[in-house]
Amino acid sequence: MPKNEENRAILTDTRGREVALKGVIVRARLHGLMAEVEVEQSYCNPRDTNIEAVYSFPLPLGAVLLGLEVEIAGRKLRGAVVEKKQAERDYEDAITDGNSAVMLEEAGPGLYTASLGNLMAGESAVIRYRYGLLLSWQGPRLRFLLPTTIAPRYGDAGAAGLRPHQVPVASLEVDYPLDLSVTVEGELAAATIASPSHGITVARSEKGMTVCLSGKPMLDRDFVLTLESETIQSSCVLTQDHEGHVALASLRIPPLAADERKPLALKVVIDCSGSMGGTSIVQARKAALEILNLLRPEDAFGVTLFGTTYQHLFPTLVPATARYITEAWNRLDKLDAAMGGTEMEKALDAVFALGGSDAQQTVLLITDGEIHEHERLVQRAAKSGHRVFTVGVGTSVAETFLKSLSRATQGACELVAPQEGMAERVLVQFHRMRQPKLGELHIEWPQDPEWQTALPKTVFAGDTVHVFAGFAKPVEGSVTLKVAGGADVAAAMALASEAELPRLAAARRMDSATDAESLRLALDYQLLSRWTNFLVIAERADKAEDLPELHQVPQMLAAGWGGTAMLDVCYSSSGPHLPGYSRTRPVQYLGLPANRHRENCIGIVESSLDFDLATARISRCRTAMRGTPEFRKSPTRIALGKLPPTGRRRDPATAGHSLGLHHGHGAGYVRENTDVAAHDFGAGTLGPRFLSSRPAAPTGERGSRRTRGGGGLHSCPHGIGDRRLVGSRLQAGDSEGVEGCGARPAA
Repeated sequence: MPKNEENRAILTDTRGREVALKGVIVRARLHGLMAEVEVEQSYCNPRDTNIEAVYSFPLPLGAVLLGLEVEIAGRKLRGAVVEKKQAERDYEDAITDGNSAVMLEEAGPGLYTASLGNLMAGESAVIRYRYGLLLSWQGPRLRFLLPTTIAPRYGDAGAAGLRPHQVPVASLEVDYPLDLSVTVEGELAAATIASPSHGITVARSEKGMTVCLSGKPMLDRDFVLTLESETIQSSCVLTQDHEGHVALASLRIPPLAADERKPLALKVVIDCSGSMGGTSIVQARKAALEILNLLRPEDAFGVTLFGTTYQHLFPTLVPATARYITEAWNRLDKLDAAMGGTEMEKALDAVFALGGSDAQQTVLLITDGEIHEHERLVQRAAKSGHRVFTVGVGTSVAETFLKSLSRATQGACELVAPQEGMAERVLVQFHRMRQPKLGELHIEWPQDPEWQTALPKTVFAGDTVHVFAGFAKPVEGSVTLKVAGGADVAAAMALASEAELPRLAAARRMDSATDAESLRLALDYQLLSRWTNFLVIAERADKAEDLPELHQVPQMLAAGWGGTAMLDVCYSSSGPHLPGYSRTRPVQYLGLPANRHRENCIGIVESSLDFDLATARISRCRTAMRGTPEFRKSPTRIALGKLPPTGRRRDPATAGHSLGLHHGHGAGYVRENTDVAAHDFGAGTLGPRFLSSRPAAPTGERGSRRTRGGGGLHSCPHGIGDRRLVGSRLQAGDSEGVEGCGARPAA
């Protein structure tokens, strides 16, 4: 039985029926500069009819899916890579014929969708996939990122190329347990290992070091593992590939001193949309103030805040004198997330047009990146003539978008988890901005390769450059990277047994190949891609008599998203116990009957400090009350903000986000004489935030999944006024500087 079997999370749809994603198990291996990751998703169907479960999930940018294995109907089956259109036809045919099938497809950059068709009543299934990922040193630091959930995104998912069944939907009502361990081998095992996202234990093993999560972690935040070492050097490995050989050169650009005399023309752009509420806006505020500390009088700067609209603090770039720094500081010290939606494209267009300096202008963007239509924005930014440096904040940052944006504009990206040092990461970005620009790269092999992957157009001192090359015969000697404006980097070629390396090389070759050549590589090397899907068909003796009902498995809402939080709280009939903490200030418990407190108690606090204190003290309260008759394992929701008058409807243009639907849609209101389940983050706080008052979409009718679109599950199935519990999980440790807090999963 899988470890998460007893901890399965049950989701109830609009008709009160259950479907379950039990949880996720992850096993990762880091060796050299390669990560191999195996992810196991466990499902069950406790219903009395067959279903089709559809789940979209994130993978790191650059991840290459290498294999698919499915356990269903008492059988273990391996997936095959099939051309996309053929895979979709075969999948639909299998479902229509009453068999079970699993299809894994790329929905977009960094986004994948698993479809599990004809999961029979009472049946369990396991989907297990593997992927490989190249790791990169940035100076003495290496960062391994494992995305776990997709935060609600602003904009039109259809315009971004997603089909209805692929669109991630976040829910406040699900908890998915995560079981994760990472084995660190070879030279990496000697590095200093830490995690700013989770509590971890580190133990020595036969092959190196083993990292495990402590506590009871959930799929509500990305897992981040950092390794630091001053001794890791460049390398080049050679391994067999069919009849030939493939080499991977991983070359580290030497450190380079910044040009302290170089003035900056810096445009600081800060996302103040509603999704930034909570931990993200706290991070953004810290970053903004640190930027002001690092500016020099000879620099010019401007600050733009954006949400649904944008606001320039100054009409043009201004000198970084004491007057303007003080003026900006006074505004940014009160930064909040009260500007509605995430209209990033309009804001950046206005920033690109902002004048005031003849120097090359640089943009430093601070955001969680949660927008759908980002590919067009990246293209526009690449034509602007600006370098865009990005700082991604939050527990589930949109890595693919922010890294793509920085690479397309010859900038760089830093992702910062809530517990990471913001000042250090901003300083790294400033060091890059002031570095002398490195020129063209050229690589020399001991002999001419048959093919070679493209070199990056822009690198910074301390970066790692990965280059693949193919050879007909084994090659000996050294590979040298020549850097115009910098020192050469060399590494000796060494034979290695890396079975998956040729497949990673094929995936990298697809980046610059034609569609026809990419399809050939994907099929030859069995790689999931834009042109191919993984497919498993399980012939059943007990055929399904009807077509399955579609059920989209929702995302667990990212911790701290939009300032929301869910904590385990102890209750009695008179309401929650908060030792040493006033029930009336700053936590206001709404006017619910006393006998309802056990099921639904929603707290409102009106400042971030009170929010931090409340989360920390409630967490300690739960621990103190464990084992007593008063203790209940019922969660509650605590949020920053104020309530609107009952019955008052909010303007959809300013409502910002709807947690019950998709990021950026709908408005909410509070009904009279009901248990309130909506919060207005209005003026002066964190922007509007509501559960949707719109009815959930009906469960999809039986028929072709490709034609009936979305439906089935809804993240707020009962609407406002329902007495069901709502909330999302946030550790007390998500707010820095609170007594008793730390980077530990919630108990």
